[in-house]
Amino acid sequence: MSESSKIINVYPDFDEFGNVGYRLQSYPKGSGMQYQCIVYPERFIPVVFLPGVMGSNLKTKRTSDKLWRLDSAGSALGWLNKGPARRRTLLDPTKVEVDSDGRVDDNLADPGFPSRHARGWGEAGYLSYGEFLPWLQHALEDFDHYETGLRSQLVGMSLGQEKGDTPLDEKEMKLSYKYRFPLHVVGYNWLDSIETSATTLLARIEGIIKDHRSRGIKCEKVILVTHSMGGLVARYCSELAGGKSLILGIAHGVLPAIGAASAYRRMKAGMESSGVEEWIAAQVPGGSGAEMTAVLSQSPGPLQLLPGVEYGMNWLKIQDGEQTYTLPKADPYTEIYAVRGKWWSLCEDKLINPANSAFDKTKLDSDWSAYARLMENIVQPAIEQLKGRYHSHTHAFYGGSIPTYSDLVWQSETPMIDGWINKDRKRSALDSRLIETGGQTHTSRTVATPLQGEGWASGIHQKYSIVPPDSAELGDGTVPLRSSQIPEHYIRSRLRLNVAHEPAYKNKAAQQYTLWAIVKIAQNIQQTSLRYENA
Repeated sequence: MSESSKIINVYPDFDEFGNVGYRLQSYPKGSGMQYQCIVYPERFIPVVFLPGVMGSNLKTKRTSDKLWRLDSAGSALGWLNKGPARRRTLLDPTKVEVDSDGRVDDNLADPGFPSRHARGWGEAGYLSYGEFLPWLQHALEDFDHYETGLRSQLVGMSLGQEKGDTPLDEKEMKLSYKYRFPLHVVGYNWLDSIETSATTLLARIEGIIKDHRSRGIKCEKVILVTHSMGGLVARYCSELAGGKSLILGIAHGVLPAIGAASAYRRMKAGMESSGVEEWIAAQVPGGSGAEMTAVLSQSPGPLQLLPGVEYGMNWLKIQDGEQTYTLPKADPYTEIYAVRGKWWSLCEDKLINPANSAFDKTKLDSDWSAYARLMENIVQPAIEQLKGRYHSHTHAFYGGSIPTYSDLVWQSETPMIDGWINKDRKRSALDSRLIETGGQTHTSRTVATPLQGEGWASGIHQKYSIVPPDSAELGDGTVPLRSSQIPEHYIRSRLRLNVAHEPAYKNKAAQQYTLWAIVKIAQNIQQTSLRYENA
């Protein structure tokens, strides 16, 4: 037997609290057998994942009944028969909270860490993240495949970033193996304000660090990985809620950095869906404008995905023949979101409260006032406060190959005879009145448009429909390039991928980039008390 064959590598066993032990077998005296106990690092950099909108499981506060739990493709079937009134009652942001009991596979699969359930994995929708989370944890914990692991494979590899295309080098990769990266999930009440969710996130980060320290682990800061709306929560936590000192960096995926016109489209016509996961998610807030307005008019979180001032002007277009009206001119809040009584405005007052089926004016006014206050006091401030605010170590990937609403266009259809008879009379689409034909809560509206000038008719009937996004307007199907392409001066790296919005983290290139970004961000640990002097 050679000398090397007498050395036996012994990997540690961990109990449920992460305490380490080794199982050793005795050999006869003089056998020359040696044990080499593999020691894992005792310095932790927790990675905290934040799901996207509708990616966190929710339950009722009062009874703890599961409300929205993405465990399987059948999870949304119970919502198919729930109308606007029932949805408004159930999906009240003040009456729901995060449900941590969602599906988690292999709960004790990560020795040395608290269970996956204890690390919040049950808070994320399994259908969206059930494969990605175990993949990422394995990639960050592959000590037994050091030389062939996923991190090692990234050494010298170009991922094609537009900015920051610097492959991992050997030194960076090796430094990452001097730390352990327990993967946590922090779900949030996506119906509530991102400000509230950011405050909750900060408390959770503090708790994660404290918990690891209580077990004798050195732990000081975390790395955030986000999906969609989770990125807004992370940015608010870092830059506005006081969490920056606890965050090494943030890796974003398909971030709606300055909002998305699709948020307007959803309020008017219901959730769009291009795949199974999107269809399932659409069943909760609703597949029509009536269902969506009943829920979103009381829910600041989804409204905070609307385009802010930074998105730009004139993205809402109303085309009537050769005449095109564009909004906003200066302020989307006063010109679109808080406008009452116009068929094209964001919120139709008669859809806010389905219980007011008789349209009692006192109740209509009260419900509208509540919505207007929500927009003015909670939605608008959060959107505008985030302008230009990013963690100093930000990395982001985004989708740029799918037609996506950058501008949103309502296109008119005018009866041929009416159009010909009144061809010389000016029409004003912005002043058109919605005709109450019932069921006008999808992608079209029938309106009565006033006519100017002399003639026998005072107005004509027209149909306006939301047209599909222009093929030249690209994004991930939800977030357009104008929002997802974060300006280079705010970020360390940026990568454009062929990904759709909801399933973005199922894409291999997105996964590789996220792992690359985590290792890059981890280099900042050298600026903390957890640094190695000889690294």
